[in-house]
Amino acid sequence: MPEAAAIRATIDTYLAAFTAGHREAWLDLFAEGATMEDPVGSPIKHGREEIGAFYDQGHASADSVELRPVGPVIVIGDQSSFLFEVRPVLGGAELVMPAIDVMTFDEDARITSQRAFVDFAMLVPAE
Repeated sequence: MPEAAAIRATIDTYLAAFTAGHREAWLDLFAEGATMEDPVGSPIKHGREEIGAFYDQGHASADSVELRPVGPVIVIGDQSSFLFEVRPVLGGAELVMPAIDVMTFDEDARITSQRAFVDFAMLVPAE
């Protein structure tokens, strides 16, 4: 089982790499055969190619996207949950919405599954 500190480091890198536009560094955080359900209720993405396509779509649809942590990372065994803000800039306008990710990890603290609880109706102009 991975150490809680290793899981927290993976999550820190997950948020930072996505924000910085470091596609390969972000994808390298996922284990072989990982799954992603982002947002919850959407078709599950399987493996690096489909998860990479999600990354590409997210970055192509906005001028920029920041993932900003806003609370503690809760780790129980090989699972975690954390609250963060998605802060896209669209047409020069900065927006914000809350999101909660729930993840599982392998023994190397690589992500084996990710589920994002996001309500796009909560996307509002940033203050």
